Amino acid sequence: MDDWWSVDDEILACLAVNPYLTPAELGGKLGMSEPATSSLLALLAAEGKVRLRTVERADSSDR
Repeated sequence: MDDWWSVDDEILACLAVNPYLTPAELGGKLGMSEPATSSLLALLAAEGKVRLRTVERADSSDR
């Protein structure tokens, strides 16, 4: 990432290539944590730039 302000563009570019990335996978590509990526995705969704479509229950092994 070049700077903080380019993060939105980098997220959108990654999703243009693969719209099925998980927040963990997307964060890995951008050098960010899953929680940070999830927060940015929520902001992008609030701005109408992305849609969050899948939520799944975590298994007990995921905790």
